[in-house]
Amino acid sequence: MSDPASVLSSRRLRIGVLILLLLLIGALCYLSWQSAQPYRIGVLLPASGDDDSDYYDTLDWAVEGLNREGVGRRVELVPVDTAEVPLQIASKQLIDDPTIRVVIGPAASDEAFLIAPDFIKAKKLLITPSATSGDLLRMFSRFGYIWRTTTGDRAQTRIIMTILKERGVRSAALLYEESTYGKTFRDWAAFYAIESEIELTSAVPFERGGDLRETVAAACLLDPEYIIVVARGSDAALVLRIMEEEGCSTRLIFTDAVRTDTFLEAAGDLAEGAEGVSPTADRKTGFFVAYKAHFGRMPDDYAAHTYDSLILAVAALARMEAAPSESPAQAMKAVVSGQDGSFGWDSQGAAAAIRQIRSGRLPDLTGASGPLEYHRDLPGEPLVTWYVNWRVEEGYFRPNTYIPGSFGEKRAVEVPDSQDEGGSTFVRDEGKELRAVLVTTSSDWDNYRHQADVAYLYSLLLKNGVRQENIIVISQEDIPHSVMNPSLGHLYHRAGGENIYIPATVTDTAITSDAFVSFLLGESSPEIPLILETDEKSNLLLYISGHGGPGFLEFPDDDHLTSSRFQETIQRMAEEKRFSRMLIVVEACFGESMGIGLDVPGVVFMTGASYHEPSRGAEYDITLRQWLSNDFSMSLTDSIVQYPDQTLRGLYEMTYDRVSGSHPRIIAGNANDLNIPIAEFFAA
Repeated sequence: MSDPASVLSSRRLRIGVLILLLLLIGALCYLSWQSAQPYRIGVLLPASGDDDSDYYDTLDWAVEGLNREGVGRRVELVPVDTAEVPLQIASKQLIDDPTIRVVIGPAASDEAFLIAPDFIKAKKLLITPSATSGDLLRMFSRFGYIWRTTTGDRAQTRIIMTILKERGVRSAALLYEESTYGKTFRDWAAFYAIESEIELTSAVPFERGGDLRETVAAACLLDPEYIIVVARGSDAALVLRIMEEEGCSTRLIFTDAVRTDTFLEAAGDLAEGAEGVSPTADRKTGFFVAYKAHFGRMPDDYAAHTYDSLILAVAALARMEAAPSESPAQAMKAVVSGQDGSFGWDSQGAAAAIRQIRSGRLPDLTGASGPLEYHRDLPGEPLVTWYVNWRVEEGYFRPNTYIPGSFGEKRAVEVPDSQDEGGSTFVRDEGKELRAVLVTTSSDWDNYRHQADVAYLYSLLLKNGVRQENIIVISQEDIPHSVMNPSLGHLYHRAGGENIYIPATVTDTAITSDAFVSFLLGESSPEIPLILETDEKSNLLLYISGHGGPGFLEFPDDDHLTSSRFQETIQRMAEEKRFSRMLIVVEACFGESMGIGLDVPGVVFMTGASYHEPSRGAEYDITLRQWLSNDFSMSLTDSIVQYPDQTLRGLYEMTYDRVSGSHPRIIAGNANDLNIPIAEFFAA
């Protein structure tokens, strides 16, 4: 007779084994089911209109090839035609789909700016083949979720200026669409014009789809040799028609958005001879040959980059499968940093590389446009993109010259010739007291960075021992208390940094240029009910942050302070012995225009942008959706903190090298003024 306990134990063992077998079978079934699930990739691209660039034909071709060769799972696109479906609705649909972790698109920079924060918060990858705004990656690269396969338009701007320089061109104007796309060309045209020794006669914006007659006339006004036209196909065709009607013979060079069938159809015979610059593939990859063999036509500008977006998307998904502990951002960074062997870009090579990634290896990815190599310090930004200088001949875009373009290059530090190293050694005078006046001439939420720069400099001076009563802050200080501010009473200079807001002098009403001039001359006013108490023993720091134009600083309500009036005021302050030494720092677009011609002993003028250039924001916060600083001011204060013992000359040279996108300038009453230690103006 069997022992009941033994029987029970045996039965439990059999049940346990059965459960384990069922669990094992279930796990195997799940793994089999999971491995059978496709790599689903969302697509947010247009299938018609000015922004259509044969995206879907290229993607379908790439998917067909990968599925034919096999990458371990079937690749499946989830497309949404953004020409038909509102972008934010389409974007939310793909973000809310848990089976989609990577999305290709959108086509335009304005669209990318709109949805990028949502993808970052959702921790999903967004790979755009054609959103090339210079600010896109400056804003979002640090998160690792926003990528593109074409270098930003900074490179395209440099190439256009290089082409003009090689032709011996001495003057050019810019006619640009007032959008995120056009903004990059506006921001960089003056910079590269200076680098190329070309005079930028004007930069004229226009509204997309509007009447361009007045803007074309404005661009032609100073008779430039060339006009750089940043426009979509239909607007570009209208520019040609207006030029023809007005008899303007100025030559045109177009940017990449023109190279579409829309332009050829709208311009008709006027398109013949039109030329421009567009991104393209490296001819050595063989993409052109393969594309034409498959489609019977040459590819559009962004075909190779669209193909590469698909390769990156599938490679990232394969890496997520091989390394599930990594975030999608980490997976993508790993994919583009691989050095373990190399494969071609075609379906056979790309599929082999993706299978390697799925197995845990990291090959060196190659794309249809060229090597898929990215900046280490700016994740998401390609190192190199090839461009083509094309011309319309017999109704077709014919390639002329192929040129490699990169994100940017260092330029030599240029201290103006008049500011040589001559002059005696600086001797610090005893008994001098520092006074500081920090001014922001703007208000409202969109000007967050101006008040943040003032607040940060204020806090820096206090940390450096300057007494609070020796600092006057002229600002409405409405940003910390704005209804738009999710952290009332807070102001930030770095994303994720500490609150730098210290309540200071507040002007309840908008200041005027008259009130500001009166203040500098020792008089109070209702707008600035303060007295600047300085004398011949005072070292005076005057920092101004706001908007500017060629020859003026903007004040509220269309009030301007002209450069001539500003300089007359400084000259009068000197005559009235209101300072011993004075450092003027202007953070504004076209800032140099306020200082050109200023020749007052003991006065040094510094600014972040030349006469022709805009200044640029720095440190973007995706929660606030605002720039937290200006590039020049951040570079300046960082240099002061890191090297407090340097001279004004050293500060200028260091800041010049750090600023990206403009040419800082310095003007001094005499060369020896540049030998003054910065502590004279930034520390007690």
